[in-house]
Amino acid sequence: MVKESTSQELRFLKEHQAYIERIDEGIRELMAKHSSHPLYAPLSYSLEGGKRLRPLVVLLINESLGRGVEDPIPATSAIELLHTVSLIHDDIIDKENVRRNKRPYYQLYGIDSALLSADFVLGVILEVASRYREKSVGSELSRAAIEMSSGEELERKTSQGPGEVSWKDYVRILELKTASLFRASASVGAALSSQRDLSSKMGEFGLKLGMAYQLRDDLADIEKPGELINLLEVEGEERSRKVAESAEDYGRSALKMLDGLSPSASLEKLSKLVMEYF
Repeated sequence: MVKESTSQELRFLKEHQAYIERIDEGIRELMAKHSSHPLYAPLSYSLEGGKRLRPLVVLLINESLGRGVEDPIPATSAIELLHTVSLIHDDIIDKENVRRNKRPYYQLYGIDSALLSADFVLGVILEVASRYREKSVGSELSRAAIEMSSGEELERKTSQGPGEVSWKDYVRILELKTASLFRASASVGAALSSQRDLSSKMGEFGLKLGMAYQLRDDLADIEKPGELINLLEVEGEERSRKVAESAEDYGRSALKMLDGLSPSASLEKLSKLVMEYF
């Protein structure tokens, strides 16, 4: 996540409170159907907190293009579940001790349970996707899951030591590991709107937003040992400058892709969201 001050986080939550409440209610309804599952409580623990940024992209895109026939809320729940289980596994790989100001899943419930959570989430996501007549919901979620795991493995294989990660590999890892789910979020939001023909274009918008987001997030970790950004072949001030400039380029490109859409309150919120990251 992008490291923000408490005041910034409060401002974000207040500005998008209505959307976040809808997203959280959707998650509660979805999880309630599986309350008897032994992984229900551990996964619910990991779902607590977070800004719901990716589900928010779904809703803002959906509203900006005009709501369609099918409800996007179950899809937002599936996207947040996929994001959450990726964090659960990231914490194991990175040996993290804190997640959202709490102990990470694996420390409380064990590594075996953390790994099994992915099977549980996969089943829930498949069930959600099967509800939609719009088949691209399932295909986008599937593509994102495949690419996210590919990005994680690529990072694991290439992150050997300082100066050993090329800029090309770095960008590719971010595209796969992080930006792919932003792409899926934007594409699904469009596919479930009244302008589903824009789903590919909005997917590209989401990819660029995701890149801007992750590049800015990496800059906040530039002093943290072992982070991917600190293993880049580009070092020192040149590294910081290149990452910052790249984030700005992606952000401006994402914002430009919103040109031509009909003005609305949701589009204004979406534009402001992009501007947070460049």
